[in-house]
Amino acid sequence: MLCRNCGVKIGEVKFCPNCGASTANVAPTVQPTIVIANFNAISNINENVMTGVEISAKSKMVALILSIFFGGLGIHRFYVGKIGSGVLWFFTGGLFMIGWIYDIIKIATGTFRDGAELPIVK
Repeated sequence: MLCRNCGVKIGEVKFCPNCGASTANVAPTVQPTIVIANFNAISNINENVMTGVEISAKSKMVALILSIFFGGLGIHRFYVGKIGSGVLWFFTGGLFMIGWIYDIIKIATGTFRDGAELPIVK
């Protein structure tokens, strides 16, 4: 039996030894077992039904458009979850424009990955 005040397991006594609450008219209770299953800890994962390979939920077209127009500021890297390199791109002008062009090519060919290292292909 459990104390209704503090939840400590008590026997057949009149008062809880932990908090001193009366145990009169307390029915024996069983604590429910709660199982929380978080199978998808990273929220931006999708699975390709045909191949079973995990892919990013981020859009390839959005990343490409952001890269073309705002790539020098690293906005596309912030979008896909690469915050650290996004800050680097922001302060170096897209890594002196070489990284900006490299990212446009990687996104266009489908080999660019998001912050969780999942390919951005859709």
